[in-house]
Amino acid sequence: MATFDRRRIPAPEISIPPIYEPEAGPSTKTKRVDRSDDDESPIFLKTGLISQANGSGYIEAGGVKIACSVYGPRPKAPPYTPQGTLNLEVKFAPFASDPRRAPLRDTEPIHLSQLLTQSLIPLIKLDLLPKSSIDIFLLVLESESESSVENVLSNGLTVASAAIADAGIEMFGLGVGNVITSSQKTDNQDQNQDQDDDEEHKNNENKILLGSIPALGKITNITLKGQFDLNQAVDMIEKAFSESKDTHTILAQSLLEGAQERGIGAEEE
Repeated sequence: MATFDRRRIPAPEISIPPIYEPEAGPSTKTKRVDRSDDDESPIFLKTGLISQANGSGYIEAGGVKIACSVYGPRPKAPPYTPQGTLNLEVKFAPFASDPRRAPLRDTEPIHLSQLLTQSLIPLIKLDLLPKSSIDIFLLVLESESESSVENVLSNGLTVASAAIADAGIEMFGLGVGNVITSSQKTDNQDQNQDQDDDEEHKNNENKILLGSIPALGKITNITLKGQFDLNQAVDMIEKAFSESKDTHTILAQSLLEGAQERGIGAEEE
């Protein structure tokens, strides 16, 4: 009798890939909230999915899927600071895009973490958290192409804001990220938001990434890519800020639904 290695689980002799129905998917069991504009991509946002974290969020929008977890506030190691510190890390799963990413070399884009940190710091009341730190981890589960970096940043800001609020950390307001692109092929500079197709990304070279606090009417960060004239840039910023109000409504609704679900569970227990 051949020796049996108990440390390994023998694989099946055959494997059959799963077959999904076109209209069926993970969203059939959860509520998907669509934006008011038919041309815009739908957003799925849910909080409280990671039980080990103090706060968490998950978002699907614009061909991007991101999971975010928040730990803290917790005591910070010396040297102490009069206000809290924010530590943020963005990582891409190896299977997040095609071609597959290297597992160690290119899964830690530092510039994305820095841009998101700049957009999140104005949201949090760090002066109320001396000698404390907040750790935020974002894992990009799906990103269609390198051209969707702006979508990763915008959706990362939205889901990170949801996770921070889910953790009960005091904030000045909920942060929202939005991307506006303008086509250079038309004279009217037709504006479209959250482009999913790679060909559309190539044709829309001018992009504006806007981080804002819609409830306070404030902007936390603006990133421009391409060549703009003054009037075009102003119009695109105004459109992005207007669309951020719709995203803010979805964000607030998801936080309310998450709180209600946890409240119902506590009563049943």
